[in-house]
Amino acid sequence: MSMPESSNPYAQQQPQQPPYGQPAPQGPYAPYPHAPVAMEMPRGVKHARIGLYVLGGLNVLGGVLMLAAAGVKGDVDGTSATQLYATGTVALVLSVVAFVVAAKFGSGGNGVRITGAVVGGLVLLNALVSLATGQLTGGPGLAIGALVMVGCLKKEAADWFNRPRS
Repeated sequence: MSMPESSNPYAQQQPQQPPYGQPAPQGPYAPYPHAPVAMEMPRGVKHARIGLYVLGGLNVLGGVLMLAAAGVKGDVDGTSATQLYATGTVALVLSVVAFVVAAKFGSGGNGVRITGAVVGGLVLLNALVSLATGQLTGGPGLAIGALVMVGCLKKEAADWFNRPRS
């Protein structure tokens, strides 16, 4: 007399396929604890990185134009040459920071994420002040600053910048 299959402890069990979207079951051994995890940069982080590159390029352009205007004309529309030099220099420094932070998005840690969020916040604040004073030039800064800030503050960004590295 044969035993029913359900009570046979030596019967081969067929592996069950996981439902769609679920990870496949692992083998009997735990994965190597220090193995690098292949992870792709999240979409929001990519957008923040692109925003920082655009921000850097626009600040280079604006900084050079302000320095040129200060050198050629001196006072422009009630703005002194000293103010133009200072604003142009700040724009150029901010562009360097934006380029460096964007370049570090692939390999940097949590400090890069925080610096990116701070740069985005500064640009967003500057754009809001510009719009509040009636200058319509704050629109691009408003969009880019918000994009960078939100992209750096999401949970997926924190996971990306805190991931294990080899």
